[in-house]
Amino acid sequence: MSAPTSSTTPSGDQSNDGAYTVTVNPGLHEMVSAWFLGPQAENLDMLKNLFAAAADLQKDARMAYYPEDGAFITSDIQGSAAYQAASKQVQDVCHDMTQLLYQYSIPFFSQRYAGHMCFEMSLPGIMGWAATVLCNPNNVAFEASPLTTLLELDVGIQMCEMLGFTEKDDEGKPLYWGHIACDGTVANLESIWAGMPRNLKYYPLSLRDAMKPGKALEFISSTFTIPLPTTGEDVLLSELGLWQLLNLPSKTILDIPGRLHQQYGITSKYLDDVLYQYIVQTRGKQAVETDWEMPYSPTYFISATKHYSWPKGAAIAGLGAEYMHDVPIDVNARVNIDELTKNLDDCLAKQKPVFAVVGIIGSTEEGSVDPLDKILDLRDAYEKKGLCFLVHADAAWGGYFASMIRPAPPTKGPADGVPADEPSRDFVPSATLRKSTVDQFHALARMDSITIDPHKAGYIPYPAGGLCYRDGRLKSLLTWSAPYIVQGASGESIGIYGVEGSKPGAPAVATYMHHYIVGLHDQGHGALLGEASWSCRRISAHWGAMSTKADKFIVVPFNPLPAEADGPDALEQQKQFIRTRILGMQNDVIIQDTEARDLLFQLGSDLNINAFACNFRMLDATTGEYVVNQDVEEANYLNNSIFHRLSITSPDVLPATIPMFLSSTTFAYKDYRDCVQHYKERMGLETDSLQDLFVLRNVVLSPFQTAGDFVQTLADTFQGVLVEEMANVVARNTITPQTQTFVFQGVDSNGRAYLTYRPYFYNANGRFQVILSVTLMPASGPVNLQNYPCQLSTADDVNVNDICTDGAAFNANVVQTDTQGNTTSVSVKVSDVKVIKKCPLDSRYRELAFPTAYVPFYVYGSAATSTYFVDHMLLRAPNAQLSAQVTLTFNGSAPPAGTIERGALLTIALSEAAMQPVDAQSIGWFAQGARFAFQLYPDPNAPGAHGPGLLSSLGSGAQPAATGMMTLGTTYVDMNRLNTQDFTDQVRASQRMVSFTSGAAHPETKLAWRNALDSVFNQ
Repeated sequence: MSAPTSSTTPSGDQSNDGAYTVTVNPGLHEMVSAWFLGPQAENLDMLKNLFAAAADLQKDARMAYYPEDGAFITSDIQGSAAYQAASKQVQDVCHDMTQLLYQYSIPFFSQRYAGHMCFEMSLPGIMGWAATVLCNPNNVAFEASPLTTLLELDVGIQMCEMLGFTEKDDEGKPLYWGHIACDGTVANLESIWAGMPRNLKYYPLSLRDAMKPGKALEFISSTFTIPLPTTGEDVLLSELGLWQLLNLPSKTILDIPGRLHQQYGITSKYLDDVLYQYIVQTRGKQAVETDWEMPYSPTYFISATKHYSWPKGAAIAGLGAEYMHDVPIDVNARVNIDELTKNLDDCLAKQKPVFAVVGIIGSTEEGSVDPLDKILDLRDAYEKKGLCFLVHADAAWGGYFASMIRPAPPTKGPADGVPADEPSRDFVPSATLRKSTVDQFHALARMDSITIDPHKAGYIPYPAGGLCYRDGRLKSLLTWSAPYIVQGASGESIGIYGVEGSKPGAPAVATYMHHYIVGLHDQGHGALLGEASWSCRRISAHWGAMSTKADKFIVVPFNPLPAEADGPDALEQQKQFIRTRILGMQNDVIIQDTEARDLLFQLGSDLNINAFACNFRMLDATTGEYVVNQDVEEANYLNNSIFHRLSITSPDVLPATIPMFLSSTTFAYKDYRDCVQHYKERMGLETDSLQDLFVLRNVVLSPFQTAGDFVQTLADTFQGVLVEEMANVVARNTITPQTQTFVFQGVDSNGRAYLTYRPYFYNANGRFQVILSVTLMPASGPVNLQNYPCQLSTADDVNVNDICTDGAAFNANVVQTDTQGNTTSVSVKVSDVKVIKKCPLDSRYRELAFPTAYVPFYVYGSAATSTYFVDHMLLRAPNAQLSAQVTLTFNGSAPPAGTIERGALLTIALSEAAMQPVDAQSIGWFAQGARFAFQLYPDPNAPGAHGPGLLSSLGSGAQPAATGMMTLGTTYVDMNRLNTQDFTDQVRASQRMVSFTSGAAHPETKLAWRNALDSVFNQ
């Protein structure tokens, strides 16, 4: 049911313009509901009928093809024992596989799924794919796929026109061209291929080579002219220099073959044959650049938040990933135009050629839309200055949102329907885009090429990517033929124009059927995405207003609430407004509440992705006040724990038991820089350590999530998980008296014992590297302590700070193991504590990188008695605790008196960086009897000093106080306790993490999935 039509267009600036309309048309949501199977398979009967009809038609087609040939699988065959056994196996395995898939597959179809760029496929897409796969056409060649090739060409035209390409020739044929690729990664690679080898940059060089004296095209060298982009003046191509040849406008280059045919009668075949020996596909990029003595290879410029396919494509295409140059982003995760301008100015000044600038229409992590209009203005401006480049839009995610701004044909629109007096729970309005975002979709018409993925926001089955060219002649640059002006030839073989060889026809049919039935306009596909956009804004309202100052948890959306800029009081007032007037309200109520509706339209990202992150408050034992956690690592752990709870991470947890699904991403400092620093500040986190930030993400493609305010159910579910996981994080960050454990390394001849603490990186109660010198006496009677190293634990629950201070004393138990494996426990009194090192291991105090030229240790003991110990410096996490009593043999004199007693620095010539990620094999060298040359330096840092910078005294020019040879005695090695992540009562397999900034599956989890699969099919 639907409510009466309503619309609004509030004004505002680009960052908060709120320029929306609400589409509330009779029958719209009902029509959308007919396009999908439904979250509860409500349209199953329709799907069954469609499948049955497709199977029947497949049978009819086979029976109609020379039926007189007769049956080959006869009733006798079907009745045979072998047939029956094989048939049963087919059915049994199909049943088992299908059951396994439905048991473990992610429920993309559900309104509870808000993870990746996935939703269920549309029924037209499913049936187009399923019906075609039974025919198995190969769109690499027309003769293998006449129908599906034509449908793919039609789909390409449809996508081009939806994106805004409109130019046609004198006969009304499109000059634009597009096609289906297997995915956006391959489409991006294809755009690089068109823009680099045998491309606009190198084509003029190849032509010029063919015009040299004695070459085949010398006869045109004195008459063939080219208009210069800087002046418009026609000059001889043969007289252009390297910089000018590398900076001709794309249309100028693409016009060349047609002009040669018109002016000189040069045919395409002749031109292809002549240029074959000069073009970059034949000779290779390096050969062409070497012959032309190019001082710089051309480069790409792209947002630092680019999809991983871009450096991958640059590597495959032979550019090298370093020529995919990152441009910094602003705090909204959009490309920084000022930084791009600086880069282009530098290229112009130094005559560095540029292949292309890539703008992103819907970044995959944040849903941000780059300012394409400004990028295109730069293209036009620099062309006049003599620097020419293409502009490509990576609209793999955002491309289909262009349908939201395309008007429906007069005969197209929602099915007729009469709205009810009171909208039911099924009422979902359709919201359009911000004006600033709409401007960028209009700018798509000026792009040179665009990547678009039907299998993302197009609701088409995988695999279905796409690439569209504003000038279809660009596609010829992927072949060994000239970019001739002939367009739209019916029956052309698409395969020659792409990266792929064989390619299925099914994605083309699936996409065509969806386009045909749904329509690529604001009353069809645009309305569908509009309903998802409405849902996205309603979810973003929950992320924005979920936490208050009084809550112990904190939820911070990446896209801030409008009032955040006005200070904390204004922000709290706006949160309260959202809670009162938006959260919990039915859609029709919000539509009628103009103020609430206008605010709702300002929330969230540019394109249906809500990135957000959580933090927490802890009780400060000193002040009794709750304070915001500043530790980035612990915030990352909280968010990663939530992600593991709300995603598939272990076969032990069935999808049916997960109450909702989210995805995650990492805002890496190297990519996000000021953007992630600003976000951390908004979350109350420190920024000095330059750590990456783990961020949660929900993507909205479902039109059903806000029906009946179901979004409230999702928000309540999330908050429940957040509170539970926050309790675990707070517990591990609350310092409480506990049993503290040390490695008892040994005793010098003066009776001083040396202890090194067994720390935890990820628990506040053990987040220290501590080295102590103590006096140790048996609690009663003489005891012979030996067999070092051994374990010493406090007899009582205490805090580290209470016992690890000069002069402290405490009771302890020493557990020793003899050579037969028998253990004994001895009660001792520890006194006269001297702190050699007590370095906090909080994440903000760690180094930015592991040492590359050495492995560092603390060395300590008694020089007078030649008793020495080492403990590996814990500079980063994860890491390994490596401790041992050692023998030091000095080359020449020993270090000055007191150097070792105070604790010194010792390095051995191995690369700690090369051992990462640390494992048992990479530290296998730390074993009893191993010998290493060492350098020893005084440690200028106080015992309680923290990093980063604990090794700064070892910089260039540092002279060791002593050198020599170190021999390891009995060693103590630990990686497990030190790197323990989960401190809950029962360690959860679903919480295994590669790192706190990674959502990747842990190796043990991958093995568990393999075992689950093998348990079914290896029986």
